[in-house]
Amino acid sequence: MDLYGSEPAPWPKRWRWIFGGLGIFVLLLGLGAWTGYQTALSARTAREALQGAVEANFQFQLGVQDLAAGQCARARDRFVYVIQLVPDYPQAQEHLIQASLCAGQGTAQPVAQEGEIDAGPTPTPDLRGAEQIFADAQNQLVAETWDNLLPMLDTLRKNYPDFQPLEADRMYYIAYRNRGTDRIIAGDLERGIFDLNRAEQIGPLDNDAANYRQWASMYIVGASFWEIDWAQAVQYFQQLAVAAPGLHDNFYSSQERLTLALVGYAGDLVLEAESLVLDKQWCTAEAKMSEANGYSPLDSEKTDEWNLYIEKCALNGNE
Repeated sequence: MDLYGSEPAPWPKRWRWIFGGLGIFVLLLGLGAWTGYQTALSARTAREALQGAVEANFQFQLGVQDLAAGQCARARDRFVYVIQLVPDYPQAQEHLIQASLCAGQGTAQPVAQEGEIDAGPTPTPDLRGAEQIFADAQNQLVAETWDNLLPMLDTLRKNYPDFQPLEADRMYYIAYRNRGTDRIIAGDLERGIFDLNRAEQIGPLDNDAANYRQWASMYIVGASFWEIDWAQAVQYFQQLAVAAPGLHDNFYSSQERLTLALVGYAGDLVLEAESLVLDKQWCTAEAKMSEANGYSPLDSEKTDEWNLYIEKCALNGNE
C-alpha cells in the first residue's frame, strides 16, 4: 500500500520482459568475457609449455653429448635444468644420476690412514681467469660485437668447460643468431646461413631468423639457375621480390634479379617462337611472343615479328 492506503499499480508485463532480457544479456556478456579470458589464458599456458618442452629437448640432447664427451658437471647442470622445465622428461632423472656419479669421480678425498694427517679438503680451483673472460664476454654481448664475443666464448669453453655452461650457451645462441641475420642483411648469404645453423644447434630459431635463412637459401638457389634456366630463376625471384625485395648479394638485389630474369626468360620465349615459325606453327609462335611480352615488353623489331605471327595465325593457323 502507498501513503494514501491504496495498492500500488502493478508493472506492465512488458517491463518485466525487458528487465528480464537485460539481466540475461548481462549474464551472457559476463560468461562470454570469462570464456574469452579462460581461452586466452589456456592458449598462453599451452604456448609457454610448448616453448619449455622445446628448450628441455635441446638441453637434454646437449647434456647427452656432454656426458659422452666426459663433460660430466656440465651435463649434470643441463639435466637439472631439463627437470626444472619438464619434471617428468623421459630419462632425465636417469641421466642426471649418471652425470652426478660421473662428476663425482676423482673428487672424493681418500680416507686418512691411522697415524696419517688429514690434508684437509681439496683447494677451490682458481676461477679468476674464467670470471674475467666471462665478464669481458658479457660486455661484448651488451655492445653487440659478435666477432669479438664468439672467440671469448670459445676460450671460456676450451679452458673452463664447466664454468656457467648454460649462460655460455645462451650467449653463443644470441651471437650466432644475430651475426647470422646481420650477415644475410649485408649480403653475406652463405656465412649468414652457417651462423644461423650453428644457432639452431643450441636452440630453435625465432620466426625472423628462420625467414632470413629461408630467403637467403632461396636467393642462392635462384642465382644458381642464372643464365642457365631463366624460368627457374624467375620462379625463385618472383617470391623473393615480394617477401624480401632488398635482399642482395654482392651484385644485385632480389628485385633487380627478378627484372633481369624476366628479360632473360622473355628472350628464351622469343627464341622458341622463332623456332616454331620454321615449321609454320604461327599460332603457337604468336602465343609465345605474347607470353614473352607479358614478362618483358618487346622492342619494335620483335613487336613487328609478333604482329606478323598474329596475321599468319589468323590466315593460316598452324599449318
